[in-house]
Amino acid sequence: ITLVLSSNEPTSFNGFESFVVSRLSYKFSVSVDKAFLTGSGVRQPLGMFVASTSGISTARDFTSGSTTGITADRLIAAKYNQKAQYWPRCRWLFHRNVLLLIRQLKDSFGQYLWVPGGLGGESDTLLGHPVDMSEYAPSTLTAGQYIGIFYDPAFYWIADADTMQVQRLVELYAASNETGIIARRELDGMPVLEEAFTRIKTNDT
Repeated sequence: ITLVLSSNEPTSFNGFESFVVSRLSYKFSVSVDKAFLTGSGVRQPLGMFVASTSGISTARDFTSGSTTGITADRLIAAKYNQKAQYWPRCRWLFHRNVLLLIRQLKDSFGQYLWVPGGLGGESDTLLGHPVDMSEYAPSTLTAGQYIGIFYDPAFYWIADADTMQVQRLVELYAASNETGIIARRELDGMPVLEEAFTRIKTNDT
């Protein structure tokens, strides 16, 4: 991760150091989020939304019942596609555009499938399981695209060296009155048991 900051960079934090720490934290968090979901596995983590025999193969793909979204019946079926032994830890993950559709789904009795979280800070739930949202989850609502996943996070393993190197580049950007900062972190991740994942895909036709 590289930051290039002007010498008069405005900050709302307690000094330059705090500002740099805040920006690096943000940059790393979004990069890791994206990699864990859509990383190719080549010099980067293997993402949950990438079909691979090394992670989650297409055998764990589950159709949504629609070419442009998902039906209530198929959400229920996706949950029961997962072995019950994983249910206590299972979660849903979607992009906000997909959640907008899901939030409006009802069962045959006209009841919403979505249950809002309580005042005590409880998560929103869908069919009894917490719901996560990421800007880096797939959001293309057209035929044959991944749009969500039901999974047990215990089987996405993360290897973190737990070290970070930060280098300050004083001279490189001196001509433009800027300071460069490079931060390096060693981290990897991949699914290790595909049956703990049910990946939802829109119908091809």
